[in-house]
Parts: sequence; C-alpha cells; structure tokens
Amino acid sequence: MRASSVPPMRRLLGTAVKRQKTRPPEDASGLTDIVVKDLEGNEVRLGSFWEDGPAVLVFLRHYG
Repeated sequence: MRASSVPPMRRLLGTAVKRQKTRPPEDASGLTDIVVKDLEGNEVRLGSFWEDGPAVLVFLRHYG
C-alpha cells in the first residue's frame, strides 16, 4: 500500500500499513518464574498469566 493511498486518519494515528508477521516463542517455559509488577505495584509471577490458557504479553516503551 503506497503512503498516498493510506487514509489521512490512519496516517495521523501511525497505524501499520502492512500486516506484520508474528514470531511467538516455541517454548515460553523459561519466562514462568520471572516476577513483574502489576499496575498497583504488586509483584506477579509472569507464568501466572497463562496458567489457565493462552496469554498475550505486550511491552510498551516508556516515553517521558
């Protein structure tokens, strides 16, 4: 898709023009014991998120 054919609002929001490929890990068992903090500052074991089923993990870059 050419930049000129992208709708103006889509260009403004910076959304992806081309579909991106995903690369999920073959084995995420090494991540289960890593401890992270939730929004309230409580420590949570990363593996607890996918104990009952699949989970999506998103890391956001901090700006500021």
